Amino acid sequence: MTAKHGGVAKLWLLNLIGNAALLAAIYFWLLLPDAHGWQVAGSGVLAIIIIFFGLWLRTGTFAYFRVAEFRDHATVWRAFRHALRHMIALALWGILFAAIAWSLISLRKYAPQFGVWFWQKSPSFLRFGSPRQVFHAANGLLWLLLWVLLPAVWLPIATTVAAAGLPLKRMARSLRVLKRAIYWLWFCALMLIGGYVPFKLVRWVPELSDLRKQAWSMGLRFFVAYVTLITAFVALLLVVSSHVEKEDSEPIT
Repeated sequence: MTAKHGGVAKLWLLNLIGNAALLAAIYFWLLLPDAHGWQVAGSGVLAIIIIFFGLWLRTGTFAYFRVAEFRDHATVWRAFRHALRHMIALALWGILFAAIAWSLISLRKYAPQFGVWFWQKSPSFLRFGSPRQVFHAANGLLWLLLWVLLPAVWLPIATTVAAAGLPLKRMARSLRVLKRAIYWLWFCALMLIGGYVPFKLVRWVPELSDLRKQAWSMGLRFFVAYVTLITAFVALLLVVSSHVEKEDSEPIT
């Protein structure tokens, strides 16, 4: 195994364990009592710690895959030290992503009204199907924007932000990958694997004879779904970052 492959394995293991630890910490935080002032203060401090390490894990992972020097020499710790200075920048970029995603989710509840409005107000040559079909088409378009186009645009810039901050020229150059068909093929394939496969595993309920077997089945299915999600996430970052770097004429050091 080369250093490059070993570094990817380390990042995969770090995300596998780190994200599980964050989920456990969030679950523990939700169970904390808040009857006294010191308990509320302790809960606030723990929330800040969880947010810090969650954001550091994301920023460090993005920066590692974005900078060739880190990938080629498997310098994981250097990547995470480098990422400390860009955590706020990635947080701001993440807030923008969350705001746009929330807006798209909110628009979905207006899709039925849009179907009726479009059918009534549009010229006859623009009408197709029925108001219900227009509603489904609008809902499908919002779903496509939310789960495909928005992350496909956000993620290349996010890797650059984690590695270099918020320079507008570098951020703009990151979007050059959108012109590459190979980028879209890899992105759609890994998003499908990372989203659809875990979803089907979690939703699948096999017919088993007793409660113990059902519990083991659920635990195994959730574990496989989690490993699949993390693997697809790490592979997606590797593909996206390497393609973004090829489009950047100024390597990040």
